[in-house]
Amino acid sequence: MTSSSSRIGVVTGNIVSMRANPDAKSEQTTQALMGQTVMIEGGAQGWLYVQTWDTYRAWIPASAVRILPSAAEPYASVGAVAVIRDMFVDLRRKPHDRSEILTKVTIGAELEVVDPVDDWVELLLPDTRRAYIRKRDARLVDKDLAQTIPLPDPRKLVETARRFVGIPYLWGGTSPFGLDCSGFVQLVHKIHNITLLRDAKDQASDPRAVPIERNELQAGDLIFFAGDAITHVGMMIDKKTFIHSRGGIGVTTTPLDDPDYTSVYNCARRMRLATLDPGGMPQPLLV
Repeated sequence: MTSSSSRIGVVTGNIVSMRANPDAKSEQTTQALMGQTVMIEGGAQGWLYVQTWDTYRAWIPASAVRILPSAAEPYASVGAVAVIRDMFVDLRRKPHDRSEILTKVTIGAELEVVDPVDDWVELLLPDTRRAYIRKRDARLVDKDLAQTIPLPDPRKLVETARRFVGIPYLWGGTSPFGLDCSGFVQLVHKIHNITLLRDAKDQASDPRAVPIERNELQAGDLIFFAGDAITHVGMMIDKKTFIHSRGGIGVTTTPLDDPDYTSVYNCARRMRLATLDPGGMPQPLLV
């Protein structure tokens, strides 16, 4: 693997598979979404070894990343940015509903704004193309201004989580096109500006995660399941029911006393959200 340290790139595809090895047949371990910043740590035969906003490392096709000039700011880190608020939004070539759809973008993606045009917003995409979205499909923010971001109420986390019911299960999935268990929990929190680590076992050992007894569970708490090691995570929606992305089913709600899960219940955690970490750039966890 050749060294490419200190370079920054931006993901250009709407959803890009990231692999355990630099091979399209290798296991998909996670996904990168359009506009996501990556730190490039190496490369080999058309692949880049990168670190994502949540400190996860994997291989991504070099064709799906635009490497930024060394002095450039990360994509969508300054100025006007559109934060996608709907599950799926069409990116159109022109600002009208009959215009050609270039691709789709998913909830939580952040894209650079060129100019709002009446009911539409003109965007500069990570691959330098221009596109348009309906203004109602995004929240417009100015990254140059100090943003006051409230800590999320657990009820809001649950409300967001319920929006994903019916989304199919996908190993390594991190978008509404398909989610695995930890990708689901991570995405729900990311929408509320909280950076969680990628895998269930790492989410359970997060230094911000406070151990909670089973009889103390409440909405928003994370619960973990294990055989020999933690392999599954869900989020409580009340004291008796949790929501999770379940293999073969997708995002669904399940009673905590379901026999399939009582025997493998491992632990519960409540995130200590004293400080928000909005992600965007790979960085150490805020404790």
